[in-house]
Amino acid sequence: MPTSFRNRLIIAFLLILTLMQLTTALFVLSATQRDFRQQQTQNLNIGSNIFVEMLSNRSDQLNQSLSLLSADFGFKRAVATGEQDTISSVLANHGRRINADAAILLSPQGKLLSSSLQGLTAANIDELFALTKNRSTTFEIFNYDHSSYQFVLQPVKAPTLIAWVGMGFTMDNNVADQAKTITGIDISFINQSAGRIEIVSTLAQAQQQDVLARINLLAKTVDKVSDDIPSNYLSTTIALDKNSGHQWAVLHQSNVKWQQNYDALRNNMLIIFAITCLLAFMIAAWFSGGLTKPIYALVNFARKVGQGENPPPIKGAPAELQVLANTLSIMRENIESRENDLVYQSQHDNLTGLYNRLAAKQQLSLLLSKMHGSLVMIDIKNFRHLNNIIGFANADDLLVLFASRLESLSPTAQLISRLDGDSFLLLFQPSIPLDNYLRQLTNPFSIQGSKISVNVRVGIVDLSSDYDCNDIDTLIRHAEIALNQARVESLGIATYQQGEDERYLRELMIIRDLPIALAQGQLHLVFQPKVNIQSNHCHGAETLIRWQHPELGFIPPDEFIRLAENSGNISMISDWVLNTTIKQLAQWQLQGISLTVAINLSAHDLTNPQLPLDIEQLLISNHLPINALSIEVTEGAVMKDAQTVIAVLQQFRNIGLAIAIDDFGTGHSSLAYLKLLPVNEVKIDRSFIKDIHTDATDLMIVDSSIRLIKGLNLSVVAEGVESVEGINILRGLNCDIIQGYVYSKPLKANDFIVWFQQFNQSNIQTLSKDTPH
Repeated sequence: MPTSFRNRLIIAFLLILTLMQLTTALFVLSATQRDFRQQQTQNLNIGSNIFVEMLSNRSDQLNQSLSLLSADFGFKRAVATGEQDTISSVLANHGRRINADAAILLSPQGKLLSSSLQGLTAANIDELFALTKNRSTTFEIFNYDHSSYQFVLQPVKAPTLIAWVGMGFTMDNNVADQAKTITGIDISFINQSAGRIEIVSTLAQAQQQDVLARINLLAKTVDKVSDDIPSNYLSTTIALDKNSGHQWAVLHQSNVKWQQNYDALRNNMLIIFAITCLLAFMIAAWFSGGLTKPIYALVNFARKVGQGENPPPIKGAPAELQVLANTLSIMRENIESRENDLVYQSQHDNLTGLYNRLAAKQQLSLLLSKMHGSLVMIDIKNFRHLNNIIGFANADDLLVLFASRLESLSPTAQLISRLDGDSFLLLFQPSIPLDNYLRQLTNPFSIQGSKISVNVRVGIVDLSSDYDCNDIDTLIRHAEIALNQARVESLGIATYQQGEDERYLRELMIIRDLPIALAQGQLHLVFQPKVNIQSNHCHGAETLIRWQHPELGFIPPDEFIRLAENSGNISMISDWVLNTTIKQLAQWQLQGISLTVAINLSAHDLTNPQLPLDIEQLLISNHLPINALSIEVTEGAVMKDAQTVIAVLQQFRNIGLAIAIDDFGTGHSSLAYLKLLPVNEVKIDRSFIKDIHTDATDLMIVDSSIRLIKGLNLSVVAEGVESVEGINILRGLNCDIIQGYVYSKPLKANDFIVWFQQFNQSNIQTLSKDTPH
């Protein structure tokens, strides 16, 4: 009966129980909804942070590659000399190694020097150049052809700024898929420019259209969480381009699974509510108490997971809640694992697994205060040629085996890293004898069933007590200088010596400034007379080149010509000397002055079969006779490729140009080749001439040489004569021509003509009685 106390008590109890159940249900559902949303928001924020970190790591990868590229001596030299093919090749190779989608090279003033992106407009180039002035510590986004590029630029210095080099990745489906794999959430890249909207997304097509329909809301949701872009997703927007505001990355966390769990929980509680209303008070009370506790435990568990902790498993919870708790734990472990992988990849070389350049510098910085022993830099001789022979894949296998052997050899280096390409850096503490170590290192490698033998070059920095360096970049540069010395001088091992840094920077500056010097007129010609001592008449001169550098002062010709030959720029100098000499001869001819001027050709020039015809055409176009110019070559130049050089010299002889062998007596095969060379004249080196009036041995050598040359029906020139006694002796030995300070030092064109006219007009008969010029 409803009016009975028992019934009232039951009704009252049921009412109280109902109120309690409703209150509990509302509390649990509200707390669950709040915590789930907080969790979803936190997951979205974590995903956003990981995504930004991923872009930063990609920027670090670009920065590392660009650091290697901008520090590469060959690349700096190519940029400094404007070798476009080399620049394009190096940019393409480095881009392929890191799978970059774009590579550019800008001048210090922002002009485009090279680009893998076709059709860049002036506005695009200005936008790229602006990145050099506002470089972010994270990443920069560049809009090109309705696509977003993650771009990094770095300066190329030698030692001053000579260019900006940059590389970038496209924000495409691959990046979106990679970001989703790492973060576990969907992502959309949106580019709204020039009245056009492009979207790249991991969402389904319908959701993509939903996002585009709400694109006007994106600017309002930057760094905020939204519920309806698209529907059933929590989304946050990252402005990729904060200046224009038309490029976004939108991260989407699906609510579907959460909503399903929420609906399931709500339905279960309704069932529980219905059952408890039918059961007895104690059963209902026990059940409600038993349900509330694990829910609170799950909420606390989820909160600790969100804070990055590793809480113990929930015991005694229902299976559904236990599954959810386990899922949260797995998610935390996956995020931690991905973060560890990203850290590892940022510090290790992808191919060999060794430390990369950045990690090597970090490790060396930690050891700097207690560093001793030796720092060793090793590269493989002719690796590029070997790469072309065995193929890129096999060459990569060779590098992996090479790195593995470095790790296995004893004694083990304290630090082993791969800097770039085939260059490896090792730290030995203490120093070790390298001969046996290198013999073990260069034992043949087995590649695809074939034995591949390699040779190495080694640069060493001795970290002894008198070595003073507290900068890691300088320390590594010293090792590179030593390795470069081994490369240039064809040595197996070279050790850095104090002061070589200055010489390296000087040589780099000379190589860089040589094209500028030619363009700006810093180089000039001087002419040294050649006097026929039998007739006491000057009929010609030798052209010599001089360089007055605005910072380095006078640079000896031997120094910059050697560097030009090593850097491949010697033809630039030869062309300038040839054209300038012929222009001067044409000017003298208009003044009624006729004489023969000799120019020096390098070994590189003498391998060009087209050169004789080019010189003949220059003489004809300037209305000069063939005998207005003569050629001088050294024995060393002939010996580098005797067969080719002799063929080119024969072409000179056929068109009527006189040819002289310079520095006779300083080569290795003078007598063997002299009879084969199509030459008219032989110049005896000054080392034999300068002391003939005091040294009987030199006199005997000169006498024998003149007799030999005369016997071959060639004329003889003596270089470096500095005394009247020397003239008289050489006249007695039947020498034909003298060139030296006894008559005149090398003179500029105007001064030379004054000397030339005065000397021939005076017609000196007895040099021993007159004061030489």
